Amino acid sequence: MGDLRIDLQGKLLRALQENEIERVGGARPIRTDFRLIAATNSDLEKAVKEGRFREDLYYRLNVIPVRMPPLRERVEDIPDLVSCFVRRYATRFRRNVQGVAPPAMALLQTYWWPGNIRELENLVERLVAITDKEWLTDEDLPVELQVPVPEPEQADGSGKLLAHACETFERTFILRALERSGWNVTGTARHLGIPLSTMKHKMDRLGIRPLAKRLRGN
Repeated sequence: MGDLRIDLQGKLLRALQENEIERVGGARPIRTDFRLIAATNSDLEKAVKEGRFREDLYYRLNVIPVRMPPLRERVEDIPDLVSCFVRRYATRFRRNVQGVAPPAMALLQTYWWPGNIRELENLVERLVAITDKEWLTDEDLPVELQVPVPEPEQADGSGKLLAHACETFERTFILRALERSGWNVTGTARHLGIPLSTMKHKMDRLGIRPLAKRLRGN
């Protein structure tokens, strides 16, 4: 709903207020009787203030608002969602995948899922498609899910949101570099062109040293 063009917003408002529509090329209006359920991931109040959404339509739609919390606020739903997705894609890809092991499930429930359910489903689809095991483990998960990443704070003018974005990029960049080098810290530091001491300091600050040790076999 938040992406509806202004001209179409006016037509929708008329249909809601007058309970009638006109077919393209039609000669007379048609009476309607329907219940409208609208959904959006946009902030419509902000869109109204910015002139991108009609205020009268907003209040016409906002009769019984229902907020759907993001996935990170309802982690208790993740096991059921994962089970559903595993069954769906195991059937589609003809894989004998039974589910997700508890340690991996625990990691899935600590990730903050910026892409919500669609991101979770895409991950499960990818894992099921490439595995030959019955149970998905924590080792099958992408490295960024194996390192706890704090949820970003709301923008408040303090620059915390930008700092979080920079830290997330740095963590992911270093993890990918380590993965390509077989988790060899010295080789990764050399590849990145930074001193080994700086590399170790960054790994400690970003909380990825324990993961690197485990995957390196130390």
